[in-house]
Amino acid sequence: MSLLFESIKIEDGKWHNLFYHEQRMRRSWRMLWGEEFEFDLEESLKHLPIPTSGIHKCKIIYDEKIREIEWAEYKIKPIQTLKLVEHNRIDYSCKFVDRTLLNDLFEKREKADDVLIVKQDRVTDTSYANIILLKNNKWFTPYQPLLKGTMRQNLVDRNQIIEEEISVDDLRSFEKVKLINAMLGTTGPEIDIRNIID
Repeated sequence: MSLLFESIKIEDGKWHNLFYHEQRMRRSWRMLWGEEFEFDLEESLKHLPIPTSGIHKCKIIYDEKIREIEWAEYKIKPIQTLKLVEHNRIDYSCKFVDRTLLNDLFEKREKADDVLIVKQDRVTDTSYANIILLKNNKWFTPYQPLLKGTMRQNLVDRNQIIEEEISVDDLRSFEKVKLINAMLGTTGPEIDIRNIID
């Protein structure tokens, strides 16, 4: 079984979104091993010496237990264009360390900065982020992303984004797309919808 991981944001010495990361770990555990994961993420992390200034990514690699914890300063990738890439059988419902297929799809971006993955004619995620799309001052997100991200779930729970089936043909009815994930929060790159390339 492949290892799993969580990427958790630390900003000026504070952990972000631990509740949602723990919930995803528990959900992945049930899906893969059919058992409840008795785990307190906050308790496990509170003894770690963490950076007190700036934005850092803490990567937790785990299976039946935590195997490794890595740290890195976080830099936002400049993303201005997305290339539509189709794969109808892709499954990334758990956050696996093995990202071979996602990396292969990323290599098909041609001159774009990243890919927007299409499955069964529905838009899903980029190679590393969920998306939200703006229309009439409301933000929408694909109902079935490849991975239910922690920031995405936080925004859904707070009614700040609306889940909706979004086909490739629907894209032109939106004004812009924004990338979101645990590290970006809601301050990720905003892309004009015209910069999504077929």
